[in-house]
Amino acid sequence: MELSKVNRDSQGILLFFCADGQSVTKFMQIEGNGISLTKNLSIMHLLMKTIKYIIFFSICFVISCTTSLPYSSLTKHNLREILSTYPKQQDHPDTAAIALLSYSKIEMLKDGTQIAQHIKRFKIFNERGYHLAKKSIRYREGYEQVKIFYANTIMSDGTIVSLDKKDIKDYSPYSEDELYTDIREKKFTMPGIEPNCIVEYAYEITSVKPTLPYDLFDYVFIQHRIPLKENILEIILPKGRALQMAYFKTDMKPSVRESDGKIHYTFKTLDQPEIISEPDMPEIVDRDVFPQYYCWTLGDWSIVSKWYADLTKQQMQSNAELELFTQELIAGQKTEKDIIRAIFYFVSQKIRYVAVELGPHTHQPHLAHEIFKKRYGDCKDKTTLLLVMLRIAEIEGLPCLVPSVPEAFDKSAPTIHAFDHVIAVVPKKDGAYYWLDATNEVASVDAVPFDAPRDVLLVNMDGSYKFIKTPAPDDAKDYADLQRSVIVKESGDVSTEDINYFYGKVAEDLRYEFKYMSPEKRKQYFEKKGMEVSNLELLNLTELELPFIIKVKGSKKNHVQKLEENVMILSDVVKIPTYDDLTASKTRKYPISFDTFYLTKRKHIYHFPQGYKLRTIPVNFKREDPFNEIQIKYNLAGNVFSIESKSKDFRYKIQPYEYDAFKNNALERQKYKKSVSNIILEKE
Repeated sequence: MELSKVNRDSQGILLFFCADGQSVTKFMQIEGNGISLTKNLSIMHLLMKTIKYIIFFSICFVISCTTSLPYSSLTKHNLREILSTYPKQQDHPDTAAIALLSYSKIEMLKDGTQIAQHIKRFKIFNERGYHLAKKSIRYREGYEQVKIFYANTIMSDGTIVSLDKKDIKDYSPYSEDELYTDIREKKFTMPGIEPNCIVEYAYEITSVKPTLPYDLFDYVFIQHRIPLKENILEIILPKGRALQMAYFKTDMKPSVRESDGKIHYTFKTLDQPEIISEPDMPEIVDRDVFPQYYCWTLGDWSIVSKWYADLTKQQMQSNAELELFTQELIAGQKTEKDIIRAIFYFVSQKIRYVAVELGPHTHQPHLAHEIFKKRYGDCKDKTTLLLVMLRIAEIEGLPCLVPSVPEAFDKSAPTIHAFDHVIAVVPKKDGAYYWLDATNEVASVDAVPFDAPRDVLLVNMDGSYKFIKTPAPDDAKDYADLQRSVIVKESGDVSTEDINYFYGKVAEDLRYEFKYMSPEKRKQYFEKKGMEVSNLELLNLTELELPFIIKVKGSKKNHVQKLEENVMILSDVVKIPTYDDLTASKTRKYPISFDTFYLTKRKHIYHFPQGYKLRTIPVNFKREDPFNEIQIKYNLAGNVFSIESKSKDFRYKIQPYEYDAFKNNALERQKYKKSVSNIILEKE
C-alpha cells in the first residue's frame, strides 16, 4: 500500500524534523542470558519508513523563472542590506541553522487536483547545518509535474552560486529492494556551502492524478529543531469546499478571505524558537507538548471507506485453481479456527512479501488469483488473497486500514493519507476478532497485531466502516522468561546453561531473526556476548503457537572475580532500570516519555564451590512506579543462590514539574543497584 503522503514536505518531516542532525530514536531492551530483544519506539523510525513515499513528483523537472511567486529570490534584492538584518550564530548559539522562510501554497482545483508552491530559505551557521543544503525529491512518473523556479546559495560575502541543472541527479531509490515502483528521485546538493551562507529554493508541484480527489490533508509543526523565523501556509479551495482544522498548544487561527470564487486560508507564525533535544523527550507529533495544527477537506470517513472498498472488491477475484487449492488446504480442518489458521499460515508464510506498486497499485491490490499464482505481494495484496481464500471457505473477513503514525492519528480528520498498512480481521462469536497481519510470517493466528493498542479503520465491502481498537499484549500470553543456571568454579570461570522462553508477541522478532540465521551465525550471536558456546538448541522455531525456546550451554572465563585466595566477587548480576542517563540535568523543559514494554521474568541460579557462602544476602527490592514495576527476590539454600525478578515498563510521561521527584526515585534505584553490584563470596 502507498505510504502516507504529506502534501508539504516543507513544513516538518523532511526538512526540519531532524534539522539538528541528531537522532531522536529511543530503544528499550530486554538484556539477559545473552539475548538482546529490542523494541524500536521512535516516531522517527515510523516517519523514515513513511518518507519512502512522502512526496510524489513527476518526471517533468525544470528550472524556470516565469511563474509569479509571492517571494522572489534574494538575488533580485539588495543583498548587502538584507544580509545585515539576518540572525547570526551568537543569536542562536545552540543551533546549526535557522529557517528564514518556509512558505507553502496549496490550491485545490475544481476537479480535485492540487497545485502546491514551496519556497524555502535557510541560513546555515556551521558544519552541523550542511545537511540542509541537500535536497531529495521523490516523484511518480505521470502523476505529478514539478517546476523548480530557483535554487541558489548566497555566500557570506554576497557571492551568488546558482544550482546547475546538470547537477540534478535522477535515480530509483529502491533499486536494491523488493519494491517495484514508478517512484524516482531527483537529488541535488547546493553548491558553495560555507558557514553563514544562505540556501534558497522554490518549486511547484502539480498533481495531475490524485490518489483520492478532493482529499487535502496537511500536518504542520509550529516548532522544529532549528529556529523558524517566518512560516506561512496558504490553502486555496474552490467555493463550496470547506477546510476543517484542529489546533494543539496554539491559539493561532488563519485569516480567511474570498476572491474569484475561491476561499483563501492563510496561516502564519513568526519567530519560533528551536526545540532543543533532551533525553527521552516526547516525539514532535505529541499534541500535548508541541504546538501544531492540521487541516483537511474530506467531510467524513465514508468517502475513504467506500473508495477503498470499491478498489478492493474489483480485485477479489478467484479462479478454479485457487478454489481447488483452498479446499484441499482446509480439508480435514474441524473448526473455524483450524480453517483460519491453515489459510492464514499459508498466506503469511508461503506468499513472499514483494511490493509491485506501479500505476494504480499504490493502493489497489492486484487480482487475488494473480497473487496466488505468482506467490508474492505486499500487504494489500496478501490481505486480499487471504480474504478471498476465507470467502471460499465461507468465512467472513474484512480489511482494516492501519495508520502509519498511530500517535498522530485523529479519527475526526478523514484522509486516505493517514494509512500505510492493511491487515485482515475475522469476527468471533464473542465480539472479539482474529487479527491477521498477512505480512507477518512469524505471527500466530491468535497474536495481537501490534506492540501497543491502536485505532484501525475496518472497511465493510458495502463501503460502510467503523473504528476498532487493536488489543494490547497480554502479560499472561506475551512475555519473556529467562532462566540461567551457573556453576561457579574455584578459578572464577563458570559454566552456564540457559533456557529462554519467549511467549506470544515477544517471540516474533527473535523467531524471525533466528529463522534467517545460518547455524554458525546463531552461534556467533551468543559468542559476541562473551560466551563460549558448547551447545545451542532452538525449539518451536516454526511452531508459532508454542513458546520459542532457546537453550544454550557454554562457559565464560573469569566471570566471577577471584579477589583473594578465599574471596570471590559476583558482579552486575542484578538487572534493574536506574535511568542514569535521565538524572544528570538540573531541570527539564520537556516531559520524559516512557513507553510500554513486555513483562520480563528472570531466574538465575548460582551454584558456588563447596565451602563458599555469601558474606551478606542482598535485601529484596520492590517498586511500583507508574512507568516501571520491578520486583527482585533472593534466596540462599546451602551453596545455591538464586535471584528472581519481574519487570515491566508502562507508557507514562514525567512532567517537568515532577522531575525532581523522579530524580529522587531514580537515585533510590541507583543506590540499590550499587548496593548489590558486588556480591561477595567467602570460603569458610
